[in-house]
Amino acid sequence: MKSKLLLLSLAAALLLTGCGAKSQPAAHSHGNTTGASPQGGTFLNSAIPADVLALPLFDANGKSFTLGSLAGKYLVITNFLTSCQEICPMTTANMRDIANAVNTTELKDKVAVIEISVDAQRDTAARLKAYQDLFNDNSFTLASGTEKNLAAIWKYFGAPGQKMAISAKDAATMPVDWLTGKPSTYDVMHPDLVVIVSPQSEWRWLDLGSPKSSGVIPPKLKAFLSEDGLKNLATPEEPNWSPKAVFYALEQLSGVAIK
Repeated sequence: MKSKLLLLSLAAALLLTGCGAKSQPAAHSHGNTTGASPQGGTFLNSAIPADVLALPLFDANGKSFTLGSLAGKYLVITNFLTSCQEICPMTTANMRDIANAVNTTELKDKVAVIEISVDAQRDTAARLKAYQDLFNDNSFTLASGTEKNLAAIWKYFGAPGQKMAISAKDAATMPVDWLTGKPSTYDVMHPDLVVIVSPQSEWRWLDLGSPKSSGVIPPKLKAFLSEDGLKNLATPEEPNWSPKAVFYALEQLSGVAIK
């Protein structure tokens, strides 16, 4: 299975101090790029391989699904992990805001907004449910899967995760886990991105960077943010992506405006 996005190596692309990519790859290429979006990101046109579409996932209720089972809908997909202290709570805030905006339009039943984990070990259905309950919003889907299946999905999209141990000394300086109250023992590095898949299961749009969010995240997760996370909440690093970029891309692909 060949990834459609050629990123530089993780060692070069990331500063290994948190779950998000502290710096993004200097360049990427795609064999079927169709043009840059004026609101951010790049339009693409690439059929997703059948083996990727068939990879089993599960949601916060433990219900199994595949990307292929969602054919007929536009899919807005990003990566995250519930143990992230730097980027992911803002990513989830963006996905919540995207889902809420889409649900006010005629696309309500034609778009699925999905966050797929990079952390199979910790992100069980029960933990996904607890994380989503913090947002008190079920308009978007949180998903996870086996280590093998998550690795295969994110390899295809060009954003593989890399597990990194956290020393006891470093863990002592970080906020304890929002759910367990225990120090973290590892992190999962990953480039940050958001993609759109068409109803025909084609990869149609990509944006890279930190989430530029409304800043409204649950208090429990705000308390869980590291020093770098609080900085990212206040002023996200460049490059970054916003719901507005997603709305513009969806409008261009579907013909339906989203405010």
